[in-house]
Amino acid sequence: MFGVEIIMSNGLALKSLQEKVSLTLFVVIGALAVVSYVTLHEIVAPTFDRLEYEEARTNLVRAERAIQNDLDNLNAITGDWGLWDDAYDYVRGEYPAFEDSNLDRPTLTNLGLNLLAVYDANGDLVWGQLQIDEQPDDVDRLGVLTGDTHTAEFLISHTDPAGQLSGLLRTDVGPMLFSSWPVVKSDGSGPIAGTMIMGQFLNDARIAALRDRTEVQLTITPIDPVREVFEGLEVPLNISSSGSMLHTMTTNNVISTAMLADLFGEPLVLLDVHTRRDISALGNSTVDGALLFLALSAVIVAIVTWLLLRRIIVTPLARMADHIVAMRKSGDLSSRLDEDRGDEIGALSNEFDRLTDELDQARRLLLEQSFKAGKADTAAEVLHNIRNAMTPMINGIDRLSKNFDVTRRLKVKQALEELASGECPPERAAKMLQYLESAFSHIEASNEDAAENLAVASKQARHVEAILADQERHAKAAPVVEKLSIDEVLDEAVLVIPNDDVPNVALEFEDDVHAVSVKAHRVSLLQVMGNIILNAYESIKRSEMPEGRIDVSVCEEVVDERPMVRLTICDNGGGFDETTGEKIFQRGFSSKEGNLSGLGLHWCANALAGMGGRIDAVSDGPGRGAKFHVLLPAAQGGQV
Repeated sequence: MFGVEIIMSNGLALKSLQEKVSLTLFVVIGALAVVSYVTLHEIVAPTFDRLEYEEARTNLVRAERAIQNDLDNLNAITGDWGLWDDAYDYVRGEYPAFEDSNLDRPTLTNLGLNLLAVYDANGDLVWGQLQIDEQPDDVDRLGVLTGDTHTAEFLISHTDPAGQLSGLLRTDVGPMLFSSWPVVKSDGSGPIAGTMIMGQFLNDARIAALRDRTEVQLTITPIDPVREVFEGLEVPLNISSSGSMLHTMTTNNVISTAMLADLFGEPLVLLDVHTRRDISALGNSTVDGALLFLALSAVIVAIVTWLLLRRIIVTPLARMADHIVAMRKSGDLSSRLDEDRGDEIGALSNEFDRLTDELDQARRLLLEQSFKAGKADTAAEVLHNIRNAMTPMINGIDRLSKNFDVTRRLKVKQALEELASGECPPERAAKMLQYLESAFSHIEASNEDAAENLAVASKQARHVEAILADQERHAKAAPVVEKLSIDEVLDEAVLVIPNDDVPNVALEFEDDVHAVSVKAHRVSLLQVMGNIILNAYESIKRSEMPEGRIDVSVCEEVVDERPMVRLTICDNGGGFDETTGEKIFQRGFSSKEGNLSGLGLHWCANALAGMGGRIDAVSDGPGRGAKFHVLLPAAQGGQV
C-alpha cells in the first residue's frame, strides 16, 4: 500500500504538535549526547592516554640518559688518569712515589669508584683494588680481568693511543659501569705504557642516587643470558644506542621497560621505569565532568526550550483558536485576530485576517454577481466547492471549541486560590494537587490539538483562496495546466472528510500512486477528487456500514493514441441502480436527501472535460458500493 491509512472515528488520527516538538527535542538531545560521548571517549580520552605514554617514554629516556651521564663522567675520570705523565712514568717503573701519593683506598671513595686497576704494557696488574660494600677486595673477584682469555685481553690491551672502551660490563659481582684507557703521556703521545681501568657497580646505592637525581621511579634488574628470553624488546648495541621500549599498563602505573646491552652487545640489564597514571586519571575525571556538565546543560536547554515553545507557540495558537471559535459562533467575518508579531504565527494571523476579508468580500461579490449577471449556477458551483473546502475548517473549529472548558479553568483558578490561602487541610491539598496535575495535562493536550486543528484550518483557508482566485481567472482566461503528483493531490483532498463518530472508514492508497503524475489544473483537480472522496464517505455513512473502506488505485493506459492516467476510487457504500447511474452527472441531480443543488458531480464532469479528461461511475446495485473512474492526460517526464 501507499503507506497512508486514515481511520475516522473521532476525526483524523493526527499527532499533536507537543508530541512532535518533544520527539524532536529528544532526538536532538540524544544525538548530541551520543556525539559528545563518542567525542570525549574516542578522541579526548585517548589524547590523555597518549600524553601519559609520552610522559612514560620521556621518563625512561631520562633514566637512560642519567646512566649514560654517569658512564660519561666515569670515562672522563679514567681519561684524565690515563693521559697523565705521572701515571705514565709510574707504569714504566720510573716514578714509584706515584703509588703512595695517589693509589690508595680513599682515592676510590673520593672518586666514587668501585674499581681502580693499572696494568703495564704486558697486561700484568701493576696496582689494583676492588671495593664491594665499602670493603676492599681483589680485582680477580670480578672474573673478567683475569685469566688468559680473549675478554681479558680485549679489556686490558690497547693498540691505539687515542683508543678507549666504555660501557656496561657483566661481572661475577654484578653489572658495572666500565671504562678502559691506554696510559700515555699528557699530550696523548706514546708509546702506550699500559692500561688504566675504572668501574662503578650498578648497585642499590647507585640506583637510589639515579632515582634522586632524575626524580623517576626506576629499577635495574640483571638478566640471566641463559635462562631469560624477552619478547618485544630489541637489544641496543650499547647504552647510548636507541632500542625498543615496552609499555605495560597497570591500574596505577605505566611500566616502561628497555633492555641495555654490555660492551659486547649482549643483553645485560632490564631498566624499568614506573610512571604514575596521573594524566589518565585527570583525563577520566575531566571526561566524566564534561559528560555531567553536558547532561545537565542538555536538560536545562530542553526545559527552557520547551517553556519558550509554550510561550511563543502554544499560547498564541490557543488565543487564535478562541478567536476562530467565536467567529464561527457569531458568523461575523468582520472580526480580526490582529496579532502584532513579526514571526510565522504573526504571518499566519495576518494571512488568516486577509483571507477572512477576501471571503467576506467574495461572499458579497458572488451574490451580487449571481443576481446582476444572471450567473447563479456559477455561484452555486463555487459555493459548493467552498463548502467542501470549508468542511475541514469547520471540523477543526468544532474540535477547538470542544477543547476549551471554561468550567475546568474556573475550577483550576479556585483550586490555586485555595492552595495559596494556606488554610487548606493536607489531605484536601494533596487531592487538589492531583486534580491540578490532571487539569494541566488536559489543558496542555487541548492546546496541542488546537495547534493541529488551526494548521488544518489555515491550509483549507488557502484552498478557499485558490478556489476564489480560480473563479476570477475563469472570467479572464483559461486555467493554467501543470504537472501534478497524484499522491500530493490525494493527501490534500482527503481533508474534506468530516469529523464524525460514525462510521469508521479506512482510506487506502495503492503503492504506485506516488509514482504517477498528470497534466491538470491544480485547484480544479483538487476539488474534483475532494468531491468524489466526500461522496464516497457520505454514501458509506448513509448505508450504515459497520466498517467503511475507500480504496484508490491508479494505472497508465493509452486512449485514442494519448497517454492517460486512470484513477479508480472504490467504496463499499450504498451504491446505486442503473437509472441513477445514467443521471448521476446531470445538472441538478442528487441522490442525497435534502440536497437540492445537485452540483458536485456535474461540476466535476465539466471540470475534467475542460482538462482533457472525463469521469465515469459504475455500481453493481444498491448496497454494493460504487466505483468512480477518473481519466486524465499523463505528464511525460518534466513536460506538461
